[in-house]
Amino acid sequence: MIKQILSFLFVLCFCLNSYSQIDGVRVTYIRNPDNSCDFYYEKNDYATYHLIIKFEAIKNTKPFFYEGNIKENSGFLFQLKPIKAEKKIKFICEPFFLKGNPNPKIDRNFKYLLPFKNDQKVEISTIMMMLDGLDEGNNYYASFINYSSSLQTETIHAMRKGIVINVINEYDFDPKSFDIFYEKRNSITIEHEDGTLATYSGFNKNSIRVKIGQTVLPTDYLGVLEKSVDNWYHLFFQIYYRAYVKDVFPDKKEDLNSRIAKKIDPFFHTKNGIITLDGALYDTKNYIVETPDEIITQEFTKEDFQKRTESLSKIKLKTNTATSY
Repeated sequence: MIKQILSFLFVLCFCLNSYSQIDGVRVTYIRNPDNSCDFYYEKNDYATYHLIIKFEAIKNTKPFFYEGNIKENSGFLFQLKPIKAEKKIKFICEPFFLKGNPNPKIDRNFKYLLPFKNDQKVEISTIMMMLDGLDEGNNYYASFINYSSSLQTETIHAMRKGIVINVINEYDFDPKSFDIFYEKRNSITIEHEDGTLATYSGFNKNSIRVKIGQTVLPTDYLGVLEKSVDNWYHLFFQIYYRAYVKDVFPDKKEDLNSRIAKKIDPFFHTKNGIITLDGALYDTKNYIVETPDEIITQEFTKEDFQKRTESLSKIKLKTNTATSY
């Protein structure tokens, strides 16, 4: 049994027979005794990847094309079967991968929580930022970002269950920053089950309490905010997915396989009712956070319920112990 390895780069490449260590996705194939070929993958981080494998000059098997999302750390992809069992399959492939699911199945009725503690009164607005280099004629792509403002630091909490796929924890407060929109910020990115992403930005350095690969549940503590150059504390956050540029700009002729953050505007549960945040651009509004169990647990597994029960029991025990003193 022969095991061979295909190395995948962000550019197209040919099938290789030698080992090569790279970031992202590694694909291997095994030639079986019946001359069929089984393809497997491995990846070295927790994010979802979109993998495409194009087979060229393929011989002794049917024409084949693979495209799909891979989420687990490793797994089986597909099998090629020979037309003539006594002969080997020969092929040249042109594969590549990109991080993120470009076509997530989004439930538009799903309800998020605001990323603050229960009963907190928060001030939130939505801003529009123009991205250079993505213009097509006179059309420009705008990125919409929600941000909160407070005169005191706030604790930040997860809006939805997901896996932490990126943490930036390297920036100290810089009093020389041009303004709040140009500051370098510590951030957390969480991938949700449906393929959408949430990025929370503005944390105090070393206050972040989650790690890459960790599963977080709604209301889980993430960290605290850092003061900005205007002496306020701001959280910049957005929920989005990594779409193909060609899906955002149908007429674009270049960079067809490039990605762009396509923001979604989901529903949020608050004491003010069910709201969206992008309806009134630059219009600051006040909301009161509410975190009911039916929203917190809407994606829970049995293990999640058990984890939450144990966590609540520990909190209750600490409260009772403190009261006894």
